[in-house]
Amino acid sequence: MSDSSQISVSRPSVPSGLLVRRAVVADRDDVWPLVLELPRHDPEREAFDRSFGPLLAALDTYFAVAELPDHGIVGYLLANRHLTFASNGVVCRVEEVAVLPAHRRRGVGHLLLESAEGWAAEVGARRVGLATGLSKEFYVSGGYAETAGFFTKRVEAQVAPAEAGGGAPWAPGAAPTD
Repeated sequence: MSDSSQISVSRPSVPSGLLVRRAVVADRDDVWPLVLELPRHDPEREAFDRSFGPLLAALDTYFAVAELPDHGIVGYLLANRHLTFASNGVVCRVEEVAVLPAHRRRGVGHLLLESAEGWAAEVGARRVGLATGLSKEFYVSGGYAETAGFFTKRVEAQVAPAEAGGGAPWAPGAAPTD
């Protein structure tokens, strides 16, 4: 998937006119309700707004939306790539996938995953992975295999984003802090 690519499909299982494309700044308010659909998290609008632009600009990130002509944005996917030793190079991790409840089980999520897999192949990934305790059948039906558990732990940031000069320690060109 190049930056300008879009996927529009005509499959019996996919809603007519469904378009998967890269997210743009104008999508911000339409993506926020989808973020609230993600289980087991407590997203904050301020943090979402602060992250939206940098995620759009990050070269190691794939941020796509699924859009229907009469419904607007009905889903999104956020993925990134990173280097590993165990997987022999580049790996892509799908961090978030959300589809509005009224549009689930219609192929929207599968099309979002296919678009991320295309991007992963373009950036040289050897593997695409994701962590979920939910919707296992959905991922297995898309060819994913359960290989390991995933654990998370909340940590408190040492410096608030505003105190870090408006940027984040991971921003391009930021100096290491060690």
